[in-house]
This record gives sequence, structure tokens and C-alpha cells, in this order.
Amino acid sequence: MTRGSEWSELEAYWPAEEMVRDRERIKDKIAACYRAAHPTGQEPSAGDIGSWRESVYEVATALKDLGLGQVWVFVEYRVHPKMNPIDVLLAGHHPEGGLSFAAVELKQWSSVERPGLAHAAKGLCAECRNPGTAALCAQCAIERVYAPCFSAHKKHPAVQVRDNLESLKQHHSMFDDRYVRIAGAAYLHNLKDPQSQWISQVMPCPGIRTFTARQPAKLREFLKATFSPVSGADTAEALLERRRSTALLTSETGAVVNGHTRFSLVENQLRAVNEVMDCVRTPSAGLKKVYVVRGRAGTGKSLVALTLLGDAIREGYDARFVSGGVASRENFRSGARGYGQKFMTLNKLADKHAPDKLDLIVCDEAHRLTERPMKGSFYMRDGESSVEVIASRARVPVFFIDGDQRLFADEVWSEKLLIEEILKLPAEVVEICFDRPLRAVGSSTFDTWVKRLLDGAPLDWKAGDGTESEPFELYYSDSAARMEKFLQSKLDTGASARMTAGMCWEWTDTSGTFPDVAPEEDWARPWNAEDSHSTPGVPKRHYWATAEGGFGQIGCVHTAQGLEYEWGGVIMGPDLTWNSSSWHLNRKYVKSKAIRIDSDEILTERLRNAYGVLMTRSIRGTVLYSTDPATLELFARLKVPKL
Repeated sequence: MTRGSEWSELEAYWPAEEMVRDRERIKDKIAACYRAAHPTGQEPSAGDIGSWRESVYEVATALKDLGLGQVWVFVEYRVHPKMNPIDVLLAGHHPEGGLSFAAVELKQWSSVERPGLAHAAKGLCAECRNPGTAALCAQCAIERVYAPCFSAHKKHPAVQVRDNLESLKQHHSMFDDRYVRIAGAAYLHNLKDPQSQWISQVMPCPGIRTFTARQPAKLREFLKATFSPVSGADTAEALLERRRSTALLTSETGAVVNGHTRFSLVENQLRAVNEVMDCVRTPSAGLKKVYVVRGRAGTGKSLVALTLLGDAIREGYDARFVSGGVASRENFRSGARGYGQKFMTLNKLADKHAPDKLDLIVCDEAHRLTERPMKGSFYMRDGESSVEVIASRARVPVFFIDGDQRLFADEVWSEKLLIEEILKLPAEVVEICFDRPLRAVGSSTFDTWVKRLLDGAPLDWKAGDGTESEPFELYYSDSAARMEKFLQSKLDTGASARMTAGMCWEWTDTSGTFPDVAPEEDWARPWNAEDSHSTPGVPKRHYWATAEGGFGQIGCVHTAQGLEYEWGGVIMGPDLTWNSSSWHLNRKYVKSKAIRIDSDEILTERLRNAYGVLMTRSIRGTVLYSTDPATLELFARLKVPKL
């Protein structure tokens, strides 16, 4: 592995039966994996090696003795630099069916004492370390233990298990599936001291048990209840494949198209790729099949579109990528090393290709297509509709659409109208729905929260219930300057960050230097620049979301839609404000071409869509700011943390 400044993935895994049979050989292999994953190739400590020889062996032996030798054992499992290694992660099948996993925290402690002020204060919280403290706080009293071998308080082993389970859920998409079982336990196989057995009677985290050397039968009961004798090879395979990537799609475009990527497809994404490629290989003998893939923001539509393009190209088929979004198409074209010519405008597709001459066309962001291909900036061409052009030029056309992202009057294609237009060809429509958000580190919580907020039926923000934290971070700020400072701190750590705003300030300047966006006194920033500008250090409009220097300007929905970054700030202007129990339209503040929409009801819907797009660009966290006090009060009432 290439050395870097952070840990690489550490994957050392074998069936339990093999670990018992080849104990010494496998211990050396674990050490080799450790060195390869360490940033500097450091040797494992004597304690690590002892744990692999003894603690891991104890667990593997218990599995083998129970007839569970085909459960796979992952040692020191780590797939992200910031992830604490999991001592042992077991992968197999549950007795009731389905995939089953268990994270086991191993300790070689021979004694452990209850937490208390009589011990060294090291390891306690700041409040409990205060010399004037008379008693431990409730959290330290339940979540800490005193380890004499360290002369310090340590996390209760069950708390470490809980943290490991949260980390697994954050980094693996499979654990979104309610049919996948995941359990956890701590095992202190050297803890024979009668005075230390109290630790197994304390459960700081519901459902996570702690076993000691005096309870071998209880450990075996746990393993038997969690796994069946069926081979866990496919479960181990799923763990290796179904990781939730934290990479930005634009930075991985070339890898996706070329078939080498960290992204893993899940469920309906995989179904879409398999079904479409089967149809490309063997087109329908009857009516042409036209695929319509529906999904909200962040459900992986662009990822699947790029995957299909790459798969078709590698198999020798003639494929093209078109999109209703110019900025996203140009970013993907730039990143698709060696395949830029496969990304086309709708006009070129219409003019250069006869019906059914291409094997595959994927149309990303179909909701942004105009009724007919555009002729210049303000006029549409006569003749075929945009949908007809795409559907007729390929033997297998695929549309990716989210009707909730339509913004302007000329973005006419809802899912219903798109399907009606396809049926006129005539053709058979095959619908596939992506219903799981992946962008916001797979946060269904955030996806639901944004949808309910903008639908006018807001929910309290649930950042965690004490046992399972929410991986996506959401904040609000009553100061644009404070929001900018927070996002700058993320940028300073190497993360990508951008600020966007509703289009309620005039765009008087195209150079990316004049501070048009002025939501509060003493703070103003420029809009993103046009593509024709020549200002040093300012990215072209289409690359504002991805190129160096984009944080210096405010992005609009045109430049953000279809793209993503790690951290985002959203400035809500006076065009859409919260009015007691619903969103209120202030038409005079609408400065975009959406003002051409005559109906107040439809314009309000489109503004809600626009803010929904801006709020769902980030994969790690979002900060919301509004010029409207009532909207800020709403965020506070919904328990969104304030910066």
C-alpha cells in the first residue's frame, strides 16, 4: 500500500476454523497487514501481538467448538483513517436467516475496579477532574471503569463496542438494511479475579453484554444466538464490497467510467445497472424498452449513469451521456479521463445521430430538460421534444429524474409527463426507484428532515438518541460571518466547502469579485463568476463547486445542482420565509428567471425545490442561515444546534 499521513484500510480476515488451525502463521500475517496499513509502516506492539495470539484465538476457538468454524473473523478491522480499529469483527449468517455481524472488543485486563474519585482522575471528564467535585457525574459513573494496569480511568468496554457499531454503520451501506443483523459484546478473557466480576453486571449501552473469563458459557450463548453453521464467505464478501464512499463523485468520475472506484452499488442501483446492461446486450425484440430511474437528491442517480456509461464502453458498445445540467455534465466530462467525447449536448445528439444508431444513452438530470432542445439562450428548436430526441437515438435509453428538483418555468418534465411522452413513441417504460439517500453519509434522517421542512411539516432534528449518533452534521447560524468562519475551518483541514444562496440578490457582476450577495450588514460576498471571466484565482462558473478558489464566491442553484462537496452553507434570503405554520412567498425578492412563473403556488413550490437542492449538496454537514428571524426561530424550535 502507498504510504501516506493516515492509516490505510486494515483487512486481516480468515474463517475461524483456519485461525485455530494455523494460529502462529496467521499471527504473522496480521502483523504484516498492520505494518502495511500503518502510515509509517510501524511494527505492532507486544500487546497487540499478544492479543492476536491469545484473545482472538479464544474467540476463534469458541466458534469452532460450537460448530461455527465457517464464521469469518476480521482482526483489527479498520476502513477509514479516523475509525478506531475493531478488535474482532465476525461475519456469518444468523440462525433465523440473513447476514449477521458481531463486533467484539477484547481486553487482556486481569483486574478492573469501579470508577471513583479515590482513583487517579485521568480519564474522567473535566467536571469530575475538578478538585472540588464531590461525586462522579452520571455519565462517568456508568461509562467509565478504573484499569489498574493503566493507572487511569478507561471507557467501559461496552462503550467502545457501541462506538465501533456506530462506526460500522457510518462507513457501510449494508447496515441501512433492517434485515442485516449486527450485535456487539466485550470479552475480557483474562479477567478471573472474583472482585472484578461486577463489570459484567453493568450495561452502559443497552443490548451490549460484557463477558469475563468466568463466563465462557455465556460468551458461547451469545455466539450461538448470533450465528448459524452456514459459511460466512458471502457475508465477508458483502462487508468488503458494500462500503459507503466518502469520496466526491466528481473526483471519482474517471475511476467510475474506467471501472475502478471506491463506490459500491446497493440494492436498486445494482438492479438498474444489471437490467439496463442485460438489455444493451440483448435488446428487446418487441417494443423498445425505455428506463426511467426516479430518486431524490443524493440517491446515486449520477453514479449509476456514469457506471452504465463505463460498463457499456468497456464492453464495446457505443454509448453517450447527456444531461439537463450543464455544470454537472462539464465536470463529469472533465473528470472522465480519455472519454470526454462521450459526453454530449442535446443539440449535438439530435444533429449527429440517427434513430437507434447508438447502443445506449444515459440522460442525467432529466428534470432540467426544456420541452425541446434549445436554440440559443432564449429560444427552443422546432420539431422533436427533448425526450423524443434521447429516446429515439439509442436502442436503450435511460432517463434519471427527480421532479422535486425542477426550478424554472421551462423545466417541464415531471416523472408523469416524461412517461407520457415516452409512451407516445411508442415504447415500453421500465420504472426503477432509488429510495435511499447516499450523499449525506447515507443519512435517511437528514433526507427526511429536509423533505418535511420544505413541505411545511417540519420535524425536530434528531442528532442521536444517546446510543446511536447521526453521522450527518446539521447546524444553523444567525450570522453569515459565523457560518463562513465555521466552513473556513473545515476548508483549512483539507475538506471541500462551499456557500450557496437563494437567488434573491442581483447579479450585477460576472467576474466573481463584486459583493452582490449582502444578506447582513458588514458582510457581503460575490456570486460565482461567469465562464467568460479572466479573474485570477476565480474558477469558471461550471467548475465553481469543484475547482480551487470556489469558496470565495457564493454559488447559486445553477452551479450547484447535480454536484456535491463535503461541507455546505446555505443562505436563505427574503424570497421564502417561515410564516407561523407554512412557507411564505415574497415575489418581489425573486431575482431569477423563476419570476416568469405566474402562479404563486407553483413559484413557491419551485423556490422550495431550489432550497432543497442547495441543502442536499453536502456529504458531511450543512449550515443553514436565513435573513428572516422567524425562519431562524423555526430552526431553533426544531432543535437544530446553533453555531
